[in-house]
Amino acid sequence: MKISSSNNLEKQHSLARVLIIGATGTVGSQVVKEFDKNDEGVVVRLATSRLEVAKKWRAEGRDAVVLDLNRPETFAEALEGVDRVFLLTGYTSDMLYQSKKFVDASVDAGVSHIVHLGVFTSRRDFIPHFSWHDLVETYIEASGIAWTHLHPNVITDTVFSSIKETNSFAVNWSDMPQGWVFAEDIAAVASAVLREGPDKHGGANYWLSTEVLTGPEIAEILTEASGKEIKCIMSDPSVLEAYVDQITKTSERTYMESAVITMKLAAAGQMTLQNVVRDDVLTVLGRPGITMAEWARQNF
Repeated sequence: MKISSSNNLEKQHSLARVLIIGATGTVGSQVVKEFDKNDEGVVVRLATSRLEVAKKWRAEGRDAVVLDLNRPETFAEALEGVDRVFLLTGYTSDMLYQSKKFVDASVDAGVSHIVHLGVFTSRRDFIPHFSWHDLVETYIEASGIAWTHLHPNVITDTVFSSIKETNSFAVNWSDMPQGWVFAEDIAAVASAVLREGPDKHGGANYWLSTEVLTGPEIAEILTEASGKEIKCIMSDPSVLEAYVDQITKTSERTYMESAVITMKLAAAGQMTLQNVVRDDVLTVLGRPGITMAEWARQNF
């Protein structure tokens, strides 16, 4: 992944170049870690919207580019020489415009494989942002570029963001069950797919839902496995709804209004199609996804 000599540069010309979008985010940063452990067969290019971050990475010897999904004029340079892309978008309704323009630029750049991070969709959900992901994936498939779609259920790391400091976590769907997967597993699958390429993974949908648990069940599992009392703070979607009402940027508020719909359906027990275990971590990596108990033993 790092450029250390002219010999390495010559070798890189024969390797697939992988562009990682969102390389500083919850999942993207984990993908970077996976490639730091094993980048056999690929050269990795990191993308960020912040110039200072790109400069820092370059100073470390990494291939890094500035790519802002809200500025399509940054796409061509970032995609130059790229074979495979890890594509994910942020929590904004702008994802539709961003994804279309990026896929178009990928076609122009000769990209051979897009690995898209979506949601755990049933393709029939009454949730706006789930439908947006469905449309993005349909557009990718129509582009002629080989594709692989990753469908994570609730990403545990986003709920556990402060759990080590507070010994607690919060859910906005009361005591209803949800399917869960850790970002580490999503990243491990993504890096394997990007490394192994479209010949092995083209046209595949991978579903990432390791366990189906309620918040109180998770708290009990974590408490027993860690030896510490871990509390689940349960609230209904109205708490998130009050926060969303304060968001001033329209595209972000629109996306989060869709998230509130998700919470309301979950709290009403109507997310039955998402309350399943489908562990394609095992399919891709040959090992099952990380469980809550395993995570607690490793992290507390």
